[in-house]
Amino acid sequence: ASTWFQVEAIELQCSEELKAKFSSCSLFNFYKNVIVPSGQFPSLIDNALQVVSMFGGTYRCEQLFSKMKFSKSQLRSQLTDNLNDILFLSS
Repeated sequence: ASTWFQVEAIELQCSEELKAKFSSCSLFNFYKNVIVPSGQFPSLIDNALQVVSMFGGTYRCEQLFSKMKFSKSQLRSQLTDNLNDILFLSS
């Protein structure tokens, strides 16, 4: 799989046409309007999707830990420990 990724990356870097299109738009629009519709680079597309999906998961995890920290603050320590219920409602 990584061999195909490397081959596709080299092909992408060597294409003067794709370089010109890349310089005229954002990275997101380049993938959305040029790379994905062409179907030329399936390994690059899969890799890009994996990288982009990581950030969504990381954000949700950080958000949950932030809520847990707030819920377990000194002000909340005087109340009964319902952390599971609080986190369930928060997420």
